[in-house]
Amino acid sequence: MDILKNLNASVEYIEANLFAEKIDFAEAAKRACLSADFFMRFFSYMTGLTLNSYIRCRRLTVAAEDIRNMGERIIDIAVKCGYESADAFSRAFARQHGITPSAYRKNGGELKIYPPASFHIIVKGAKKMNFRIIELAETEVLGISKQFEGQGFKNREELRNIMWSDYLDDVPGQICFGKWNEPDSAAFDGVWYGIWQDGKYMIARAKDDAVNDKLEARKLPSGTYAAFKTECGGYAWEEFPKLFKLIFDSWLPSSEYKPKSDLAVEVLHLWTDREKRQKNRYYEVWIPVELK
Repeated sequence: MDILKNLNASVEYIEANLFAEKIDFAEAAKRACLSADFFMRFFSYMTGLTLNSYIRCRRLTVAAEDIRNMGERIIDIAVKCGYESADAFSRAFARQHGITPSAYRKNGGELKIYPPASFHIIVKGAKKMNFRIIELAETEVLGISKQFEGQGFKNREELRNIMWSDYLDDVPGQICFGKWNEPDSAAFDGVWYGIWQDGKYMIARAKDDAVNDKLEARKLPSGTYAAFKTECGGYAWEEFPKLFKLIFDSWLPSSEYKPKSDLAVEVLHLWTDREKRQKNRYYEVWIPVELK
């Protein structure tokens, strides 16, 4: 399929320029026939790593091979990998591999390597997807966003979990001035949004459902969206990664549609009451699309 060929061409470009001072992400995206923003988001969903993290891990993987097999000085390998000092390189190397470069050169040891990414279609049994095309009217929402790209989160799921957790950031509690499981409360009943775009994640509600009007405002653009729905009762932290993987790994490559932007909207149907929430909750992902 062309999309797989194009994605692998972008990886080949990255590999060919792995030790360039600055890899041109726009060029990598162009070879995948995707926008730069969408390519970076797609890559993250498919590999579990941001593109910057992937490049860092690949460089440190190759660096380990060079340390073991070549006579280069460690400082020269550090500079090639983009580090300004041997100490900075040694710390990064140890974080990934669990051993310092000098100790590895002297004694060898076990490594945590990252082979080059490659994209293939692997059939592991058909997966049912509840799918429909919707026409969304422009929707104004209010909420709170955090930057994902470049902030040190392991993956998108970590950021999502932190923002939804009532014992950490408790973003929902800032939007509705309530608490989960409050007796006789319906503060959290209804539709919530988790919005990924421009390297950020935003938790939001429709303007009429948010009681705090001092929140960040944005508009979900009108247009055609591919909408995918889970069964009832699951946990968001389990369901969304599976749903995104199905969308990007199975549906998009074979669909007549292509993404229109890097926007992805998580739609959570929730209840304040724990019993109702555990029984009835379900989730959707909306992707703005256009015909190929």
